[in-house]
Amino acid sequence: MPIYLPSAFCAGVLLSFALPAAPPFWLFAVWAACAVPILRRFPRTAVFVLLTCAGTAYGVWRTEQALAARWPLERQGEAVEMTVRAAGLAQDDGRRVRLEAEAETAGGRRYRVQLSDYQRREWPAGSVWRLKLKMRPPIGEENIGGFSREAWALANGIDALATAGAERQLLADRENGFSDGRLRGHIRSSWQRLPPEVADGAALMRALSIGEQDALSGGWWQVFRPLGLNHLISVSGLHVGMVALLAAWLMKRLLLLLPAAPRRPRVSMLAAGAAAALVYSGLAGFAVPTLRSMLMIASVAAVWSLGGTASAWRGWWAALALILLLDPSAALAAGSWLSFGLVAALLWADSFRTGGGKRWISALRGQWAATLASLPAVGFLFSALPPASPLANAAAIPWFSWLLVPLALTASLFPFYPLQYAAAWLGQHTLHVLAAMAEFAPEWGLAAAPWPLLLSALAAVAVWLLPRGAALRPWATIVLTGFLLYRPAPPTEGRLKMVVLDVGQGLAVYFQTASHHLLFDTGTAGAAQMQTLPALHAHG
Repeated sequence: MPIYLPSAFCAGVLLSFALPAAPPFWLFAVWAACAVPILRRFPRTAVFVLLTCAGTAYGVWRTEQALAARWPLERQGEAVEMTVRAAGLAQDDGRRVRLEAEAETAGGRRYRVQLSDYQRREWPAGSVWRLKLKMRPPIGEENIGGFSREAWALANGIDALATAGAERQLLADRENGFSDGRLRGHIRSSWQRLPPEVADGAALMRALSIGEQDALSGGWWQVFRPLGLNHLISVSGLHVGMVALLAAWLMKRLLLLLPAAPRRPRVSMLAAGAAAALVYSGLAGFAVPTLRSMLMIASVAAVWSLGGTASAWRGWWAALALILLLDPSAALAAGSWLSFGLVAALLWADSFRTGGGKRWISALRGQWAATLASLPAVGFLFSALPPASPLANAAAIPWFSWLLVPLALTASLFPFYPLQYAAAWLGQHTLHVLAAMAEFAPEWGLAAAPWPLLLSALAAVAVWLLPRGAALRPWATIVLTGFLLYRPAPPTEGRLKMVVLDVGQGLAVYFQTASHHLLFDTGTAGAAQMQTLPALHAHG
């Protein structure tokens, strides 16, 4: 399949999210009609235009459908009696219990909600209740820089934010039978029986094995941020890929022990890797980011197995097109950009190399490519750069992927107390080492760069990764320096700039004049780190 086919569709879907408003669909017909006259003379150009038009129309249509499925804005705050099924593991942050649930009205309309219970009651996975919910749609809650609740909700299929009422009635307790969360609940309970001295280590094991990221307190996430290790404390595409690779390697060793090798050993290895990835994703509750990682790994591996870097690029584009076809809102997920951007940087850095070379040189080249690619991506998405990230990731990635993740999975599926205690003890000491490193790890705040500067920074990264790009590297260095040092101009004399920030529980307001800055309210400690500070960095 030519690369321009999936790339045209992907460009169209991404363009749909850049439009200021949803255009009428007759406009797409006009766009497609303009490509028909050039179809005979320039067929590739015409096909590219038609596929881009189709991708844009498809992205608009699917997004409009997702927005129409949300709780109506005019009914915000209304208490409605609903039937609620607990779809995920409940998390108690000391102030409320929070979980994902499926809510159904008396008329049969269903919504996927993020449910908050300030009475902090038990919500067994799979249990069904009848109670009143106060519902509100996640609309308009977006900051420049930091966490965007609206984009997060759309990318994860959340239709409403709900607050549980005081009274509830149990309709069915699925814990007595099979439910999709029963195994995960048992695994969590087995880790919770460990003594308090390894409680944080056990929480880390739960995050790595069943994707229970909220098991770790907010303080630990502040430790990971300046080290650039947040992506490791989850069931990420990196971990899913490593587990699949480990399973394939074990299958290869097993086949070597057989008296007669099968006719197609690669099929057995691929099947073992796919099965391991499927089981791991199931333990994580088939979360939306995990499913995207599975699709990406499967598509890239299937095409890459044909051989050659060109095939790898076809796999990259095929994976991106497949994910955007199944879920166009993946374009709003920061994890999608980081995952695909990292793989693209590695492919680009390897596209112009010949010969195998030593493995440690290839590893250093890959780390260099990942570090460069992360500069514009992480800076734009999170308005901050962790300078210690390359060194921290170089040590932490093999430690987590090859030791902690397999150990967490083994101890979860075979919950013997000594094995779980040893895993939690190792996780506890890992966290303490990371906390000591974070004490000396600075952060560099970045202002939100305009689109021309961001695109120039991406081009500069591509130049730096070229083996013979030395002639343009001075230009690339200047562009990247400008991206890192960019600050927006302050208001002129006599003008006031006011920015209202969403901090979860109300609003913070930032005022800026030509010579003064004023911040009114910061939100909670967690909101300040995840929303307020990145927004302030984004505004310079």
